[in-house]
Amino acid sequence: MTDRMLTSRKVPNPCGPEMPRLLARIFSTLLEAGEDNRDAAVENGLKSLGEFLRVERSYIFLFRREDGEKLMDNTHEWCAPRVHSEKARLQAVPVSLISRSMDLFARGEVLNIPRVSDLSDESGTEKALLESQGIQSALMVPLTINGKLRGFLGFDAVHRIREWSGDETALLSLLGKMFAGAFELWERTRLLREMNEDLEARIADRTEELGLILRTMDEGYFVLDGGGDFLNVNEGFSRISGFSAGELLSMSVFDLLNGSFPGGLAEERSGNGQTSGISFETTISRKDGSRRDISVTGRFLPETGTFAAFVRDISERVRRERTMNFRATHDPLTNLPNRLCFLERVEQALKRAAETGDSLAVAMVDLNRFKRVNDALGHAEGDKVLGEIARILSGAVRDSDTAARWGGDEFVLLFEKVRDAADALALASRVSDAVRVSRHIQGRESVITASIGVALFPRHGHTADDLLRCADKAMYRIKNGKGGFLLYSG
Repeated sequence: MTDRMLTSRKVPNPCGPEMPRLLARIFSTLLEAGEDNRDAAVENGLKSLGEFLRVERSYIFLFRREDGEKLMDNTHEWCAPRVHSEKARLQAVPVSLISRSMDLFARGEVLNIPRVSDLSDESGTEKALLESQGIQSALMVPLTINGKLRGFLGFDAVHRIREWSGDETALLSLLGKMFAGAFELWERTRLLREMNEDLEARIADRTEELGLILRTMDEGYFVLDGGGDFLNVNEGFSRISGFSAGELLSMSVFDLLNGSFPGGLAEERSGNGQTSGISFETTISRKDGSRRDISVTGRFLPETGTFAAFVRDISERVRRERTMNFRATHDPLTNLPNRLCFLERVEQALKRAAETGDSLAVAMVDLNRFKRVNDALGHAEGDKVLGEIARILSGAVRDSDTAARWGGDEFVLLFEKVRDAADALALASRVSDAVRVSRHIQGRESVITASIGVALFPRHGHTADDLLRCADKAMYRIKNGKGGFLLYSG
């Protein structure tokens, strides 16, 4: 398979919490399906997936051998309205036609084809087979169990180009393992019936095999009793939590969740009103004391009074999201909140103050003699001065207050829950006294200080713009090069 075939361009992930809940519901339906309705369960699952993922065709191919030749059959298929079924003509298809795809499947990797038209000449047979069905984009997931490639699960976009996000691909890869596991269990059941051997012993063997799948899969898996104690865990969950299986089986899930189950759990209910699936994201404490962000998708089993769940480590995704959010709301030079973040905090503080009747103050801070230092010593040294000022301001305000960079050499402060004007000026005085940064220019010391203008809510205004405008006027009145602070007086 060429690199061009495996190209995956990022698109916004539409899944959110809905995709894991859908997978949990499909997996539950497959496990509970009786012999007479297994095909219907598979095709209903393909229909739900196809409609949710907004593709035109979803299907399953299974491999078999006939007269020494490896063939594949389109065993199950769902098509969107006005899309022709390909199932009838895609029977006994030689696997040799997709030899390059098979190389990828054999490694347990997902085949992601954003554009069929971009496939190289090396993949000519695959390209011809896909184009004969009018396919523009495709994603195929190998169905593998205990190291044996059984077939593949596929999704086709016929009417448009369809690109897949990394989270979607990872979840669909997990779904492939679920389908493969279900097929393996069904086949084992059929063989058991045909062989008519000791049913209880064979069920025990089948259960052990399923346990092996759960124990060795990359994703975490656990089973809890009604009190939250661990009854079963796999190696994947041991790796995520940092505890051995033996340690976990003597613990409660609440030991990892700091005492309480997360609130706001999203539930899926079956037609009879019973909870069929549940999913949530939370943070656990590992054995080494570190924290790990996880996604849990599971199901309550009323017949046994237990809760079984799959667990994915999403720490890296959460870290990226937090980093992106921090960069969007903070100044890159000083790491203080930026203008947008400050205005949002002021708006929130004004709403709280209006509800409680408290006062608050907004202060505009301008640096005296900063331009002289910046011009004489250069921008690099000027940036260091701004960093020092930022640390001073952060240390001079209360934990409940906010110091932010407004732009250039201007900073802004938000003082919440001030008693009166004297209280606000006392806070400004503490900041004014703290801001003293010195640099030597041509042998002479130049001391950078702050001029601070203060405005009060509700005395000087009821909006962020009003308060900032008044604080700015007061700041310019006090700005004299020596530093100081002044309350706006109209």
